[in-house]
Order: sequence, then C-alpha cells, then structure tokens
Amino acid sequence: MILSMCAALCLSASPCVQAAQSPDMLEDALYSVLFPKINMAVEKHYGRTQKYDCLKIASMKKVYSGTYVFQAEIELITFRAVPGGEPKPPFEKVTIPFNNEEGEWEAGPVKIQKLPDDTKLKCRKPL
Repeated sequence: MILSMCAALCLSASPCVQAAQSPDMLEDALYSVLFPKINMAVEKHYGRTQKYDCLKIASMKKVYSGTYVFQAEIELITFRAVPGGEPKPPFEKVTIPFNNEEGEWEAGPVKIQKLPDDTKLKCRKPL
C-alpha cells in the first residue's frame, strides 16, 4: 500500500505530467506545427516575408466527432521592423483560417484588418 501511494505521489508531482496540462504549451505546440504554413500564407499575401508577432488562436473546433479533423483561425499582427528598434506601423491584424481535412494542415485565404499607428504590441511569449 505504501509503495502504491509513493508511486502515485511521484507521478502526480512529475513536471512532465504537469507541463502536458498547460494550455500555453499546447498552443505553442500547435504554432510549431503551423509556422511553415503561417509563413507561406503571410508571404503569399504580402509578396514577401513580413515581420509579425502576437500569435493567437482566434477559434478552433473539431469538424467530426471521434476524429482528429479540425478547423482553426490563427491571428497575428504584422508590422515594419527597424533593426534594433521597436515595431513600427503599419500594423495589421492578419487572420488565417486552417483546416486539416485532407490530412495535412492547409491555410485558406487571409483576412486583413488595419490597426491604428499607435498600436502597442502586448504578446504572450512562448514558454
């Protein structure tokens, strides 16, 4: 009995078990899978690479119960980068729809919303 209690205590205190439950870690994992597709969608829209930050999952839903098929919308903010300086306008919120109905994640057409020039970026940094 003591042995099983010790094992249960060790497993419940394990950092790996606790970290796996972190929503921020799961969000970061999704971004790591989508980064190449995000970069391609941004480059396709702007015709060149573009600096961005403040990634956010705007929505996510399961398409079919009992499957791993999802639809998601990822938001980010693009800006002009000055070497060694703060992000500069123009600021735009970019929304990219994604789905994995065909097996691989695919990006849909992006939506752009202009933001005020005095926008301050307050982003969650990756863990």
